[in-house]
Amino acid sequence: MIKTGIYKILNNVNNKVYIGSATNIGKRWRDHKWYLNHNKHHNSHLQASWNNYGSDSFEFSILLECSIDELLEKEREYTLKYNSLNNKYGYNVNEPQKIFLERKCSQQAKDLSSQRMLGKNNPMYGKFGKLHPKFKMKMSEENKKLLSDKAKKRRGNDSNHSKLTENDVIEIRDKYKNGNYTQTELSKIYNVVQVTISDIIRRKSWSHI
Repeated sequence: MIKTGIYKILNNVNNKVYIGSATNIGKRWRDHKWYLNHNKHHNSHLQASWNNYGSDSFEFSILLECSIDELLEKEREYTLKYNSLNNKYGYNVNEPQKIFLERKCSQQAKDLSSQRMLGKNNPMYGKFGKLHPKFKMKMSEENKKLLSDKAKKRRGNDSNHSKLTENDVIEIRDKYKNGNYTQTELSKIYNVVQVTISDIIRRKSWSHI
């Protein structure tokens, strides 16, 4: 069962306390333990004590169950009661009011960001949907032509990395087919590695010829 209210973390060795509030106290305590055990807790004072005294020295308890609307008021009340903002007696470092406002502003910022990205609030909403069909078709044709041109430049005589011409490729295939030359001999004649000759013969490269 989910419990909402005020809780306390007590160091049984020095009797210092940490006062907190949560809409789901069980989950909040699990979160506290996870961060403390992994040395990642936001409260450096509490983290240092946890590291120094060990987890067995701390006790968690629920001080009060209340409604969500009462959380801020009750947390302030128990913070004053245990004097937990005083370094001699507690681990709290911020006023409950400040914590509440920080959480509220953070949540409002997240909500606003989410709303801006939904539907008509998104700056890109409808941009592509409003393109004229003829313009869409033109863009598609231009993209196809661009891809085709790029593909051509990567093969045959147009390739920046090619040492061979189309005539060379035809000659290589003819010479090998007629049994006049081995792949090793052809690689020496045309000054390319043997793998290149093999790929040409098997049409793994220059397949358009």
